[in-house]
Amino acid sequence: MMLQEKIRQTTSQTFKLLWSFKWYVGLYLLYYIISIISLFDIPAADDKIFHAEATSQIWPYTNQEVYIGSLRLEIIILSLLFLLGTSNMRNHPKIAKFIFILPWIYATFRLITLF
Repeated sequence: MMLQEKIRQTTSQTFKLLWSFKWYVGLYLLYYIISIISLFDIPAADDKIFHAEATSQIWPYTNQEVYIGSLRLEIIILSLLFLLGTSNMRNHPKIAKFIFILPWIYATFRLITLF
């Protein structure tokens, strides 16, 4: 009985901690889901986006294989960043909040460099 109570208490504390970061984790998961959806919506190998002038400076748009590989790498990095953010929530909440917002900062800088 003692072990079950400790597990229940730890689970309760974890969910309370996650609930206090609900907006940060929610925005992070939204970005993560968008990345996974873009992995399933891959342009064809002969798509014009791979040879367009607007995407000529962006390395993931070299060809279809590089595009798929870069999306897979991005999803792996996002998964690791999520684990890093959740491990810092209790002792370093400001760092955790920054980590959860980091993909949106990266996307903003990526958009700024396009223009």
